[in-house]
Amino acid sequence: MASVDGSAIIFGCAKPHDESRSLEIGDLSFEFNAETIRAISWKDKEVVRGISWPVRDPDWITMPQENPKIAVREKGSETSIEVRFTVGGGALECNFKLRADTGGRIDTLLEMEAVRSFKTNRAGFTVLHPIKGVEGEPLSIRHSDRSREQTEFPALISPGQPAFDIVVMEHALSGINVKISFAGEIFEMEDQRNWSDGSYKTYCRPLKLPFTYEIPEGKVVRQSIRVDVSGDEQSANGKPTTQVSELEELDAKFPEIGLAIEAGWICAEENAAALKEDRPSFLLLRTGPDADRNFLAESSRLSAELGTPINAEFVLRDQSDPDEELQAIGAMLSDAGIQPERVMALPQAFLASHQPSGPWPTGMQPQDAAIAAQKAFPGAKIGGGMLTNFTEFNRCPPDPSACDYFTYGMTPLVHAADDRSVIETIEAYGAIFASGEALCPNLPCRLGLVSIGMRSNPYGAGVADNPDQIRQPMAMYDPRHASLFGAAWITGAIAATTKHRIEAMAVGAPAGPFGIVSESQPVPRICYDGRPERKVYPLYHVFRSAVRLANCPRVQIRELGSGLHCFAAKRGSRIEAVISNLGNSASEFVAPSVESNAVVIDEATFADAVADRNWIRNGMQNIAGGISLRPFATAFVSFEA
Repeated sequence: MASVDGSAIIFGCAKPHDESRSLEIGDLSFEFNAETIRAISWKDKEVVRGISWPVRDPDWITMPQENPKIAVREKGSETSIEVRFTVGGGALECNFKLRADTGGRIDTLLEMEAVRSFKTNRAGFTVLHPIKGVEGEPLSIRHSDRSREQTEFPALISPGQPAFDIVVMEHALSGINVKISFAGEIFEMEDQRNWSDGSYKTYCRPLKLPFTYEIPEGKVVRQSIRVDVSGDEQSANGKPTTQVSELEELDAKFPEIGLAIEAGWICAEENAAALKEDRPSFLLLRTGPDADRNFLAESSRLSAELGTPINAEFVLRDQSDPDEELQAIGAMLSDAGIQPERVMALPQAFLASHQPSGPWPTGMQPQDAAIAAQKAFPGAKIGGGMLTNFTEFNRCPPDPSACDYFTYGMTPLVHAADDRSVIETIEAYGAIFASGEALCPNLPCRLGLVSIGMRSNPYGAGVADNPDQIRQPMAMYDPRHASLFGAAWITGAIAATTKHRIEAMAVGAPAGPFGIVSESQPVPRICYDGRPERKVYPLYHVFRSAVRLANCPRVQIRELGSGLHCFAAKRGSRIEAVISNLGNSASEFVAPSVESNAVVIDEATFADAVADRNWIRNGMQNIAGGISLRPFATAFVSFEA
């Protein structure tokens, strides 16, 4: 386990990596803590990604457990766990019990008693199913009326629930039989890849029922889940820690890399030099009819100083005339000297999430905003899609004939904020990109802001406050953003665009909650406050490396070591690559060429890297053979093509 200092450098907070305990009961194994059972495996093959018991408030924000107490008993062929806790200031008392045995059975029980009237959007069991080995595979469901349905786990991401009224579900995963039984509530499934989670999810309570709902004082809610697994895996899985990498030159260009800007996100003038040498491909400006003119002037000044074009996202008032709104916005931008190259306009009501079955907002529609944008900005390319997550895009895709590109944003913090869940989201990105491309087959995708923190909350009144900088779902300020974890995660996110039609993406902002340079924030920054010599975040170096590759011929480096993620392109006569380790153990990268230079940011080099904007150029050294990457380290590599 990392020291407190090491944990702060890696995760941005003093609390170390997720603290879970591992248990093995014969061929059955899993990890657990007070909030979840993870990586349920049979003969070392993950068959259930997790079982958890969250309680969500009326804004869908997960409520923290209060005073959790865990008891574990291991006796022969059986293991039992009990977790007692409260939420809502003691308003709801909860007791989770688990019993597992060597025969491949796990029984769970959750009891929740309302000490006083308790309001929630969801309280109860959630089961997560892995993607690998499950995606597109058959699924058998028994309903409450005892009827059976033969369906499948969706391949392309389903905008709505793929299964309802689940009492028993059965499927096979690489030859292993998995049976999950539910009681005490009505369970249904959603394709959680919509929100970039690395899983499908079976949950209660059904979305067709009203929420927010109340658990009356004195009521006890009981739910249970049984998991039965058996059989043997058909083929070996996993990769050795070290592999010899192979190059594949792709018929594609590396995406343009931009920075998002809103009021308060533009860095101080003395820090603008950090963006000049490897300038962003574009600045993605978001505003509306009540735009702050000082912000527009600052945006224009930064754009001119960097020589970087502005692309614009406009949020319009729902009941207004879109032509009038956009003409007025266009006039304000023109007064500030801004002529956007691309424009995406959206009614404000579509910043909120809506179920596929509705009800949907009345008044101005996305199509109306797109048509008005074409009139108001005749020289600009017009975008379609959403300004929130892929979920909203998938449920309300644009008319491809009315736009020149499509867009949506990405954050991993919708449902969970633990490190493992955030890392697992990268597994879903390929399906997200493929599903978007299927909806808009002839258009390029220009991703909006891709970040750990949540820019806006489509599912509630606002993002979650996070003044103590913990791992908090739906929070805008996430401590990992400015850490080694943040740099490694965005490397993985960029790497996931390989072989997909992603023309552009914004990977941060100049400053603010998604900044790449170090400036004071309204939340504590454990590694930066009081340390003026620390001028940039580790993410800054990933940004600079990626933006240098924009529009260069893309290269895929295959056969990476365990846990490694990589993006690469050919720049001149050399291949430039960035490789991060999002695994739990050290892994080695072996470059395809002996004439390779590299520099690695990890705990040992962190202080130097965040103090020197030109740290990569100044630190590059020849490497003979491979380089070892500790967990959450990132390597910057250059070698002859």
